[in-house]
Amino acid sequence: MENQIIEQLTAATTKSYETMKNLGDINSSALRKLTDLQFDFISMNVESGIEQVKSLNNKAEAKDIISSSAEFASDYNEKVIDFTNKTAEILSESRDEATNLFEKVIVSEAAPVKKPAKAAKASTAKPAAKKPAKKAA
Repeated sequence: MENQIIEQLTAATTKSYETMKNLGDINSSALRKLTDLQFDFISMNVESGIEQVKSLNNKAEAKDIISSSAEFASDYNEKVIDFTNKTAEILSESRDEATNLFEKVIVSEAAPVKKPAKAAKASTAKPAAKKPAKKAA
């Protein structure tokens, strides 16, 4: 009986470890993608700032400066929206992967568990009848 309990606990621990390892892999992958995206975003900000300074450097009139700034802001907003969409996509993919992982775990846990043959026989056996106690004289 003790061996069965140990085997069941070992199996449950192994499944839990595998599930947590897979979840960790999903999170690590998402973090790597988000980190790469952040570095790209920082690079884009630096490059955009340099471009804006270069374009404003040779503008003398206010209307040219305002026009250039408006164009810069429009381009910059498009780039920020693109980065936001990529971030949302990464997070959505990670959520879907985690959901699929947990659905698989739930389905595997919901599957009927087979009882070992010894335990099944022991549970169906009739309990031994007790002998009536003798009355004291």
